[in-house]
Amino acid sequence: MASSGLRVQISSNKAPAKSRSFPILSKRNLDRAISLYRKTYPGGKSDTFAINWTSYYLNYNTAPHSVDKLELAKTRLAHLTPEQHAALTQRMERAGRATGIDFKWGGKIGPDTRRAHRLVCLGSTKGPEVRDTMVEGLFDAYQARKRDISERGALRAVAVQAGIDGAEMDAWLDSDVDADVVDEEEEKNKKMFSGSGVPAFIIQGVHRLDGVQDPTDLLEVFIKVRANSDNI
Repeated sequence: MASSGLRVQISSNKAPAKSRSFPILSKRNLDRAISLYRKTYPGGKSDTFAINWTSYYLNYNTAPHSVDKLELAKTRLAHLTPEQHAALTQRMERAGRATGIDFKWGGKIGPDTRRAHRLVCLGSTKGPEVRDTMVEGLFDAYQARKRDISERGALRAVAVQAGIDGAEMDAWLDSDVDADVVDEEEEKNKKMFSGSGVPAFIIQGVHRLDGVQDPTDLLEVFIKVRANSDNI
């Protein structure tokens, strides 16, 4: 059986409603689904996955400066009773623990995540391993370390940890490289995914899944794509 390539596009915001926890949960479930596929599907160990993260701005914070996430969450979730809010938090924390994430709800959220999306573009030019480390680092900084990922120092720390030279990163932060790319992606994704769950997956350019997906649901699509390629 010849090896095959599977393409997965993920449209996601990198960073207060609890829904901003969905992208990191989805990434962990995607990683699990790929691992299961490679272990269980005949020939899957030799197949490759091309992961492409594209931009989507949620714009929860409309202020021109960073604000406290917990205060913003109170506004965004004002329609929930205290009991409902507590239950939602408990559900998210259980889901996080199941995938190795210790959610921290405090910290600040900036007025946009444009530079964070640009950082993922920079990581992509360095190869998939650097990009994946950056994506994981951004999620970890925001969700587990209570860092404001619109802040220069937080982005620099993520990049340096992923292997980017500090001087190169300083020059990049002073520039506007790839700003037009992420803005164009975001405008396209806004039209395509408006009103859908966060994040949105498009697999092999055809199969679309919205919101947090169970690893077995993603695995099912991978198998379907692979089976179809075998029949061509």
